[in-house]
Amino acid sequence: MALSPRRRWNIGAIVAVLLALALVLIGLAQIDMSQVRSRDGLRLSSSSRALNTNPALLPASGWTPQRGGGLSDAEIRVDQADREAAPYIVQVGVYATSTYDLDLRVPSYSGNGYIWLRWEEPLQRYLQERNVTMSERFNLLNGLLSDQLPVITPVGGGAQLQADGSYYQLFTFVGRFYIDRDSFRHYPFMNVSLPVVLEANDVDGELDYRQLRLQPDIRNSGMGLYSNISGWLNGGWSIAEYRHHYATNFGLGGGENDYSQVVFEISFGTSSWSVVWRLILPLVVLMAMVLLVFKVRSDEQDARASIPVTVLLTLVFLQQGYRDELPSLPFLTFLDSVYVVAYGVTLTAFVLVLWIGRRYAVMEDMAEGPAREALQRRLHWLDDIWPVLVVLVGICSLTACWMAIPPGT
Repeated sequence: MALSPRRRWNIGAIVAVLLALALVLIGLAQIDMSQVRSRDGLRLSSSSRALNTNPALLPASGWTPQRGGGLSDAEIRVDQADREAAPYIVQVGVYATSTYDLDLRVPSYSGNGYIWLRWEEPLQRYLQERNVTMSERFNLLNGLLSDQLPVITPVGGGAQLQADGSYYQLFTFVGRFYIDRDSFRHYPFMNVSLPVVLEANDVDGELDYRQLRLQPDIRNSGMGLYSNISGWLNGGWSIAEYRHHYATNFGLGGGENDYSQVVFEISFGTSSWSVVWRLILPLVVLMAMVLLVFKVRSDEQDARASIPVTVLLTLVFLQQGYRDELPSLPFLTFLDSVYVVAYGVTLTAFVLVLWIGRRYAVMEDMAEGPAREALQRRLHWLDDIWPVLVVLVGICSLTACWMAIPPGT
């Protein structure tokens, strides 16, 4: 049986769309750039720390503020031996008094607080021989260029000799800092850590990981009354020592350098209830309109067709609104995936509205009989099954999108 001209056109249109989609995917695969990763890296040291590394106690998403990987049992024993043999040991404490002005687009935040250092006589002799101070030998590694560079300012007249023979000095810090640990893939259900990173400024090659170790002061570090960000839930603070590997020797000769680094951070997370009311509920309302599009009387074709078009335009504006809060990301967030599903459902609804409208027009020209009744039953069945189909496809698609997010990101 020969195909009618209308059916041939439909089949040709479907083939053309699929071919165009295949060509687009092939083209994107050809021009997409693969990311080159830095050879620098962090490894969690064997020092005592206030940092949860137990997977059973981490959030359900698997996200953790820990950077880099941990050490094996053999590596821990070697690291502990190296720490005992290091000639310079500095105890580092951090107390954040306030955090504010969180900007996810950079991402960065502003903060201030106190840092204190405690060291022994060998390091004091090193400083005196070179006529330098501790503030000249340590810097905040994640500070950003802004109106004012992050600075460490001594409090008082200088280092103080303690009764136990150690030296102590208190500093204040203030500045804008880069955020390197976040979970944008789960946005809007996300976590973020606001870090302060302290590391030695080794200008003469004598303060590397085997020479100088930073020991976190867990007992006295913490956060103050104003260490909160409006609209975010405070998840507590952590402090830990890391081994920072640089893929360079800075022109000093020898192998690549490692340095001891202390990371103090305050973790924040979004409120699930707030996210649902602010970002998810408007989307649910729009999808409910698409879901009920076939409940409009079949003889009101214009009203049916206008609903998907209106929803599509509203989706574009809603997505643009939340994307303005985020940086340019090389991947889709969870909310992006939700909108992709919403676009697909809306487009499918629009195509079905047109197709069903044409079927009703054909049915009006058909004579009374079994063929017309069968077509009418099929169209009514599509009207009835559409809401159930949208709900099932939506739930399955969103579940797959959430489960596809790499764990711990």
